[in-house]
Amino acid sequence: MKYKNIAYIDTAALADNYRTVCEHSSGAQVIAVVKADAYGHGIACAATVLGSAGCTFFAVSSEEEAVELRRIEAENGRRPSIIILGHILPENAWTMAAHDILCTAVSYDNAVLLDRVMAGSPHRLTVHIKLDTGMNRVGFPTDDASYETTIEQIKEIAEFQNIRIGGIFTHFSCADTDLTGSDTGYTALQLDRYNRTVDALISSGIHVGIRHASNSAAILGLPQAHFDAVRAGIILYGLSPSGDKNEAVRAGLRPVMKFCSRVAHIHKVPAGDKISYGGTYEAADERTVAVVAAGYADGYERAYHGCPAVIGGRKYPSVGRICMDQFMLDITGHENEVGVGQEVTLFGGDDGELLETLAKTAGTINYEVICKVSRRVKRMDV
Repeated sequence: MKYKNIAYIDTAALADNYRTVCEHSSGAQVIAVVKADAYGHGIACAATVLGSAGCTFFAVSSEEEAVELRRIEAENGRRPSIIILGHILPENAWTMAAHDILCTAVSYDNAVLLDRVMAGSPHRLTVHIKLDTGMNRVGFPTDDASYETTIEQIKEIAEFQNIRIGGIFTHFSCADTDLTGSDTGYTALQLDRYNRTVDALISSGIHVGIRHASNSAAILGLPQAHFDAVRAGIILYGLSPSGDKNEAVRAGLRPVMKFCSRVAHIHKVPAGDKISYGGTYEAADERTVAVVAAGYADGYERAYHGCPAVIGGRKYPSVGRICMDQFMLDITGHENEVGVGQEVTLFGGDDGELLETLAKTAGTINYEVICKVSRRVKRMDV
């Protein structure tokens, strides 16, 4: 079958990015973050490529992703470490332990509950303690008012019979912006809180396990936070945490996904006629438009209107609102260069410029652009 919309996945670029991240990681183990279907790239493809490149530790966000990844890697003849970075449903704890999935304890009450539900299980659940150093999402608080209580709670958890501590981590909320300059700002505060808490636990004789704090931005810009392991997300897929494509280029990374569609129809639009829903675009003179067979249901968002797409190496602006399954490009003056069925590059195939343009136009980040490429778009390894 021939597909109208394809997300080409450059497996060589993905493997090379992994090796490049390892070079930036000060000898720390690289945890490959493959949550959200590997940021839209396809978890089966990403795990297979990364595992073959030497990755032995993956991170996901849900129980379903963890079990799927365990199955995928079992079929590949491998058994990597897999951690769920967020909260799990207590009802799933036995299943996670049976699949040797590392889980996260996001609070003292959460740890108590996990220990309780694991009673009677033939397996012991391994958890990583999540410290909230300033993200204020989930985790044991480490601010001055809460620090001592957190230390005592983790010391108590270390004595639990049905769960064991296998690691301790935090997440930097502002590293993508703090680390682009000389002032580490809020990230410095978070790192200090993490170090203070971990040092106190170690001094108390607590085995904290694997220490990890660095996300993609900190891997590139904060080597003092690399510790035992680092968590590589967006940089594995060749994109910059800050949205500056030059940052990724300087780091030696290459975008992995190229999102392409096809020209479905070409026609003339008379002067004064309007294009697409709401008539937001009116032709000042006769224009030629090419209809592209992709829309917001494919992940090409309404907010991308006015952004360019590439046909035959030339950029053409979109005109009118993006529809669910189609959108229009103004190809006036280049009619002889464009034909029905011709491939249209929506993003990719460059150093990230097209993708970053979409993100900036939509007021979002590159993470969201790639994650929103929908499952109805065929992924194809190249």
